[in-house]
Amino acid sequence: MGDHTHKIVKTKVTEGLRDMESRKGRFRAFDAIRPAMLKMVPNYPELSNRLRRIKEYSIDHLDEVIAKAQQSLEAKGCKVYLAETSEDAQRYIAGLIPKEGLVVKSKSNAGKEINISHYLEDQGVTVVETDLGDRINQLAKSEASHSLAPAIHIPIEKITKLFSEEEGKELECTPEALVVSARKGLRDFLVKADVGISGANAISADTGSVFVTENEGNIRAVSMMPKVHIVIAGVEKIVPTLEDALQVVRAAAVYGVGQDIGTYVSVISGVSESLDPDLEEFSQGQGPKEVHIVLLKNGRQDAIKVGFKESLYCINCGSCLNFCPVYQEVGGKYGYKYLGGRGLVFAAFHGDLGKSEENGLSLCIGCQKCHTACPVQMATPEMLWKLRQNAVAKKGVGWKKDLVFSMLTKPKTLPMVSKLATTFGKLALKDSEKGTTSRLTFNSFGLPQERVIPKFSGKSFAEIAEPKPVAKPVKKVGFYPGCVVNYTETDLGEALLHVLGENRVEVKLAKEDVCCGIPSIVSGDLEHAKSMALKNIETYSALEMDALVFVCPSCAVAFKEEYPKLFADASPDLQEKIKKLAEKAKDINEFLSKDIKLKAPKQKVTETVTYHDPCHLARSMGVKKEPREILQKIPGLKYVEMQDADACCGFGGSFSLSFYELSQRINEGKLKNVTDTQATTLATSCPGCMVHFRDGVAQHDMKQKVSHVVQILSRAYGRR
Repeated sequence: MGDHTHKIVKTKVTEGLRDMESRKGRFRAFDAIRPAMLKMVPNYPELSNRLRRIKEYSIDHLDEVIAKAQQSLEAKGCKVYLAETSEDAQRYIAGLIPKEGLVVKSKSNAGKEINISHYLEDQGVTVVETDLGDRINQLAKSEASHSLAPAIHIPIEKITKLFSEEEGKELECTPEALVVSARKGLRDFLVKADVGISGANAISADTGSVFVTENEGNIRAVSMMPKVHIVIAGVEKIVPTLEDALQVVRAAAVYGVGQDIGTYVSVISGVSESLDPDLEEFSQGQGPKEVHIVLLKNGRQDAIKVGFKESLYCINCGSCLNFCPVYQEVGGKYGYKYLGGRGLVFAAFHGDLGKSEENGLSLCIGCQKCHTACPVQMATPEMLWKLRQNAVAKKGVGWKKDLVFSMLTKPKTLPMVSKLATTFGKLALKDSEKGTTSRLTFNSFGLPQERVIPKFSGKSFAEIAEPKPVAKPVKKVGFYPGCVVNYTETDLGEALLHVLGENRVEVKLAKEDVCCGIPSIVSGDLEHAKSMALKNIETYSALEMDALVFVCPSCAVAFKEEYPKLFADASPDLQEKIKKLAEKAKDINEFLSKDIKLKAPKQKVTETVTYHDPCHLARSMGVKKEPREILQKIPGLKYVEMQDADACCGFGGSFSLSFYELSQRINEGKLKNVTDTQATTLATSCPGCMVHFRDGVAQHDMKQKVSHVVQILSRAYGRR
């Protein structure tokens, strides 16, 4: 990403962060939707897997289900139009509407995709949005800020003013009064409308039925009252059977708003069949005389060809947005047409990678919350990383990252940089109670003057580490320290050696290693990532060990998941070597809990401790209970669970350098939850999270200590 594009993204982020009214609206919605969704999902344990299978089959057999749906819909009297582009769809729809006609429209993401409202208005057509949120946005001349709650960014006072102006009298500023006003205003439009336009949640190919679900009842009116009904839907909305379509509708409710089913579910299966089609009065409100189904291809088959077919599994429930830490802070500034990460994929498979970059391709922090919240388990972060690879292939990674990644690739470079930083750092840095604070302005590197950064060690962990000999060890392990432990958090490495020694585990260290490669991978720079990976594969494959342990889950994920992907086309010998190494890679909490019988600690640790789940550890590796169990075995320690313990801290490696203000805003929510527990110590299992939390603790004048679980356990074994 070039400097110009980065400035565009930074400007969008700043605008999003400054819009506190929109943020309040988002959090009001989140406070209602998140707990309801988390409570409802366990009631349908097989729904997600079943839905994913349905969408996989539908996209793998897309031409087949399109043909079947077209046949079934036409047999029911519907007219089907396959639109190759947005422009094709716009022209066809405009041709169905009388000159200066009146259109009532319900919420439709596909309609927004082709800008149908603006297009028709430019043709002299009056378009009235009937969804309450969309109607508010229409009156406010504002864009939607959420797929299901499009007006959450607009305060009720402004809505009251808009509706008062529309009705011509002062309205009471209450939700009830505004809903009554909206219904009254829309009723006349619905009665007089020439055409109704809706989207579709699903289309069943076997029966030719269009499913729409809602909580307001406006879609039912839009689809029944006008003489002509137009459905706009992407071809990915087609599923094989009626039963499959019902699964989509259920998932949209369960994952989107935490309901078991939508308040209204309408099934449109053809045109109205009144007793006398010549009697217009009889037909009014009983269904349309014409139903047109506009199926959008619009780049979707191109997406499949270039490896982004999974983006078409999306059912537009908005669940990913409800849990995305970036969206929660910057709202509609993140995404393109479709909000969030999926919108960036949408932009790219329409052949505009530049639009994807300008609207936040660099903003995905990789926390995987969207993945775990998604009813079809869509791997959005991985798709975004792939897009970053495409961007790097076209434009390069940029000179700053190229310099840093080149340094990380060379075993001798970082120790030299560390020594230089230690020697000359005092000229630029001053000691702080909780780290080292910069005196100079390093804004070009994302380091404002007030930021607390860790001290570089005079010697790396690899240079000072001396594992103690263990007689008759129960296990032999290799230890990959990672960059943070090697050069700033050497005490964490020492604590690990102590804990494993106490448990009679022999530790083997490499004489030299390099970065795991995760920073390069998430930046899209696979060339440097492969170079780092190969060095580590050769180094650690040479060690005789039962397991390779990590205190950094990001590094562990690199060895376990990313290296096999990087070399998926490599020689069988190399792939076998990588596979064996991946099988041995284990987080230290996992190893201590499952691979050995953990020695009971005797020393009291009189601290109140709460725990933060690192994203890579909790979601990518599935390690959540083990660190808690270890902490609760320590005598004297009082453990307190915090709210949303697995929410992202906002670090994200280079993300916190490029978007420091955003990363700190995300961190503030976590720190508030820490404060609410009244804990004296914040424990975690990631050195990166530790660095970020220490900065946040310092910025907010908090008193909590920040420690890795291994450091606390080491203290319980008597180390000071």
